[in-house]
Order: sequence, then C-alpha cells, then structure tokens
Amino acid sequence: MATEVGRFDTPMALVPRPGTEGLLLAERAGRVLPITVAGDGSLVAGEPLLDIYAQVTTSGEGGLLGLAVSPTGDELYVSFTDTGWRSRIVAYRVAADGLSADQPRLLLTVDQPYRNHNGGHVLVDPAGRLLIGFGDGGSGGDPHGHGRDRTTLLGALLRIDPTPDGDSAYTVPADNPFADGGEAGTRPEILAFGLRNPWRFDLDPVSGDLWIADVGQDRVEEIDLLPGDEVDSGADFGWAAMEGSVGFDGPEPDGHVPPVHEYPNEGARCSVTGGVVVRGGSLGLLPGLEGAFLFSDLCDGRIRALVPDGAASWDARDLGAAVDLPVSFARSDDGTVYVLSLAGGVYRLDPG
Repeated sequence: MATEVGRFDTPMALVPRPGTEGLLLAERAGRVLPITVAGDGSLVAGEPLLDIYAQVTTSGEGGLLGLAVSPTGDELYVSFTDTGWRSRIVAYRVAADGLSADQPRLLLTVDQPYRNHNGGHVLVDPAGRLLIGFGDGGSGGDPHGHGRDRTTLLGALLRIDPTPDGDSAYTVPADNPFADGGEAGTRPEILAFGLRNPWRFDLDPVSGDLWIADVGQDRVEEIDLLPGDEVDSGADFGWAAMEGSVGFDGPEPDGHVPPVHEYPNEGARCSVTGGVVVRGGSLGLLPGLEGAFLFSDLCDGRIRALVPDGAASWDARDLGAAVDLPVSFARSDDGTVYVLSLAGGVYRLDPG
C-alpha cells in the first residue's frame, strides 16, 4: 500500500539526516528542505537548508537531481544541471546550528551534450566515499559512443573520496578498478561503465551488493546487480553494444555483465525507476521481501520487488501498489521505504 505522507515541489531525492531522526528532501528547482516525521507519519518541511534555484535549469531532464550527506552529517553533496547545461557535483558545509548550508566546494563539472540522460544520482557509501551516476550524454543511441569510452565520465558510475587533497577537490580511492591506470586516458574515477542512464542505484547496507536501474533505448529496461565482492571489478554493463541482453550497436563485449532482470519497453511501461533494497521496517516483515530490491516504471507506476528465486535468479513481484510518475525511492534509517513522485507526492510503502 502506498500512503501519501507529504506534497512538495517536484521532489527528487530523500535521504536520512545523520545524527537525527529527520530527513532531507531535494526539490528539482534547487531547494533542500529539512524534514521532520510527525507522529502520524506525515513529512513536515522546515525552512530551506539550501536554495540554489538561480543556478539550476529544469528544462529537459535537468534540475537538482541527487542529494547525499556525509556520514557525520556536516556536508551535503548535491548533483544538479546548471544553466549552462553542465552537470555539477558540489559539496556544501552544514552550519553548526544545522539550519543552513553554505561554503560551496565544486567537486566535478561534466559538460552535457544534450538535454537528456543526465543521470545525476549520488550516494555515500559506508566509508564516506561518494558514488555518482552519469548517463551517456543523451540524444538517442549514444551518438558519441560514451558508453564504451572510459576516457569520459559519461555513461558511467563513479566513485571518489570527496575529501580535498592539496589543489584537488577530491581523491580517487586506491581500490577503484582503474585507479592505477589501464588503457590510455581511462578515468580513474570510474567504478563501472557501459550505462545508458542509471536512474537510481543503491548499496545493500547488509551485503554491500550494488543495484542499478538503467533506462533502456526503446526495447528493454534493465536492472543490474554487482555482488558486494565484485563492486570493485570495473564492471562493463554493455551499453551501447548491448541494450540489456539484446544486441544494439556492435559486437557483444567480452565479459560484460548482463542484467539480472529486464522487461520490454512497451505498453504501459517506458522507463525504469530504481530503487532501494528492503532492510528492516514494516516491509521487511513480509515473506520474501527482506533483501529484495524495489523498483518501478515512470509510466505505469507499479511498485515491484525483485526477490530471490533460486541460485542467481530473481523474480519480479508486483506489490499491488502504484504511484503516479515515480522518480525516486528512499529508505530511512529505520527501514521505512518512500517513493517520490514527479507529480509532487511522497508516499510511504506499507504492507497491505
């Protein structure tokens, strides 16, 4: 069951606020709001912690697209499309009183050749490193070949340590798969590549498994999985040689990682939206849902769970709930799962 617990101006991301029982919510136009969960479960917004409206474009697929928080809660990481059509990842220092964030520190800027496939999701792992997802740069069919090109940050999942080091705004973790080089020009920030538009990903807080929902071209929507012990392997998810398990443009790459689940881009379904792993909370009490990956589709809005179905096999289960235009999922520290809608609602998922 999906219960509306709040309405906002195009909510895009919702994350726990470390050291508190509250949350932080990012709106597409550029605001980050502190959220209190009321006794009845509704989400109550305070005054904006951050407002970068003047820097953000919301045309095309732009906007404030991602939000993450350092483990200590003293720094915010926001991912947005600026008015010059560049993707920016910026760190903001949270004031001592917790009521505002300032002192911006630019981590990354990536030019976007088109106005779609920005990606933009960000996530902080347990070690405090920042994971960043970028799409292939847009248009259709990856005309610039970014998905197969490790010299660009587009079409890839990145991992950086956002701690500055001298003149550098961040450092590259030593265990990144390309930290010590590789093919000439390979970007050491890359954790995985061959992605078309990774629209949300999650790290399982128990297993360390990495789940990625990757939007397809026009045939297949896919969900990818890297077990925790393979996250550092430099995985190639195949785009644009492959669209899911289907050949698209070029020979099938050796060793590419096929999706654990895919569905046709047809009928009422058009664009996959990820996704969080169920850990605890009321949903975790339902048979088979603890450790399942939740996802939806922007067009049909049905909430589904990928649950284990034998060795290395997963079954997609419809949970009987739907949300209009689902754009993101969130998991609070107590395991509560929320779904955010482009239409403005935030919904809590409950059994029933």
